[in-house]
Amino acid sequence: MEVPARVCPTPWQIRHATTESALLRARVVLTTQQRPLALTMPLRTLRAVLECTGSSRVLWSWLGGTPMEALSALLHEITRGLVAGFAAAPVAWALGVVAALLALLVLALRRRPPAQGEIGTVYLMSAAATRKAREIAEIDAFARRVNAASEEMKLQLRRFRTGHHTQVKIYIDHSNFITSWNDIVHRGERALEHDVDWHALPSVLLEEVAEWLKKQRRSPAAVLYRGMHVYGTLFEDEYFRLLETMLAHEQATPSKLPLPIRLRRETIDRWRQENAAHKWDLTNEIRNVAGCVMVPVYRRTPREDQLGRAQYTSGGIPIAPEKTLDTRIATDIIGDATFEVYDVALLVTEDSDFIPAVEFVQDMRGKQVIHVGFGGHSNELRSVCRHRIDLGKGNLYRRMQRRTGRADGTAKGKA
Repeated sequence: MEVPARVCPTPWQIRHATTESALLRARVVLTTQQRPLALTMPLRTLRAVLECTGSSRVLWSWLGGTPMEALSALLHEITRGLVAGFAAAPVAWALGVVAALLALLVLALRRRPPAQGEIGTVYLMSAAATRKAREIAEIDAFARRVNAASEEMKLQLRRFRTGHHTQVKIYIDHSNFITSWNDIVHRGERALEHDVDWHALPSVLLEEVAEWLKKQRRSPAAVLYRGMHVYGTLFEDEYFRLLETMLAHEQATPSKLPLPIRLRRETIDRWRQENAAHKWDLTNEIRNVAGCVMVPVYRRTPREDQLGRAQYTSGGIPIAPEKTLDTRIATDIIGDATFEVYDVALLVTEDSDFIPAVEFVQDMRGKQVIHVGFGGHSNELRSVCRHRIDLGKGNLYRRMQRRTGRADGTAKGKA
């Protein structure tokens, strides 16, 4: 007998399905008076059983409807149960909500790392500083090893070259050298014609270097000539015209001059001839020497309308400043040492401004600098150099002195 819809049948009223066309069957095990009963019911009979209770509606929606319908039914039943429970016991529900929030707070606090005390904080900071110091020490140690390896390689290259050749280069401060030359060779006379044999000067100095190297190494060594740089200062023609103008103002309108000038026209002519002789040496004589590079540096002539800002000598003569000669020489010495152009540098000057450059190439680049000059007295530049060649000792300068006029027979003092 088929059970009507919406009627809750008793277990004994459920009978076997008589139609095999019902695809969905449920196996229900019921226990009544300690007697199990296994029944197979059709879909309509199971639906009638499940709709007898509120919770069975959700299951029936899952069996006969879509998943969204089942979810909606589930939410509806949960909402109805919560509303009913809160209406029956609101205090209990409020306590339950508070307890749930406290439980969540406890779980959140357990997940947080424990707070560190002052000792723990200091310990962590000390550990971080120690780790950073260790990393820096490792980097410094690596840099020292690289530097040591580089120096060792350079030393091996020098040892490999030892006994083969030694590179030598000459640096000459022309104005300073000519002044010393005139003081020693010509007894202070300022000769218009310079009798320095620039072709013989390199060979004489190289022989002295080879002799010194032989004494140092106790074995002969070949010397390789890497060239000679000559740096000279020159006055522009405007400077002599300025002096002539000032001399004319001194005679006609002395009030136009900042200071009274003590100068004669013969002195101006003499200076002009000496400047022409220096210019000839730099631009003609020295340029023809093998391996020589001429570096002329012109002094800056003060402007006539700015004589009030110029510097003067005690005789009221304006000074033409020169500020790049020493810088060029020091730059070339350091640059050539960096690029391994020479092993030994010959510095021909008496200017102590080159002491920092000499100390750098000797201490940091492993080069040797030899001072070349006159006189046996010592100064700061000579004391920092590895060796010194005294041109006045044994009249060494005579081997580089020209006996006659200029090599091309040019007349004396001609520019």
